[in-house]
Amino acid sequence: MSRTNYISIGFKIDGSQTGGFKTVDGMAKISRAGVVIEFEAKIFGIMKTGIKEVKIPLSEIEEVRVNRKFFRHTLEIWLNNFRTLSDIPNKNGRIILQISKDDRTRAEQAARVLQTARSETDALEILQTPVSRLFGEEEETPE
Repeated sequence: MSRTNYISIGFKIDGSQTGGFKTVDGMAKISRAGVVIEFEAKIFGIMKTGIKEVKIPLSEIEEVRVNRKFFRHTLEIWLNNFRTLSDIPNKNGRIILQISKDDRTRAEQAARVLQTARSETDALEILQTPVSRLFGEEEETPE
């Protein structure tokens, strides 16, 4: 990670995720705390909608993956919160950010940062959970 404690990656979202009428350009800032996505949509490539910012805390991120299909590289983010998901163009419950080939290494690094942070958070939650709840045992109640 850089001195700013986050990794920034430029992206595009094509028209297939936005109904075909608009394209989206933006910047994703990824850290151990989550993801901040800043973006601006262009309708028909002309009219700009203004810059929007969506903050996605680590607790709402289910999975992050970097994919390479033919000549297209993507950073895909699955969320567990529909409200947050509805704030940014998405496809089938995931945000698909098209990234340049040159940013693929940075995207892989960012995905590792998020996955490590999620693992550490999950481990901490397990350590703080009573043993009876870890194994699904319900406390017995007198009848």
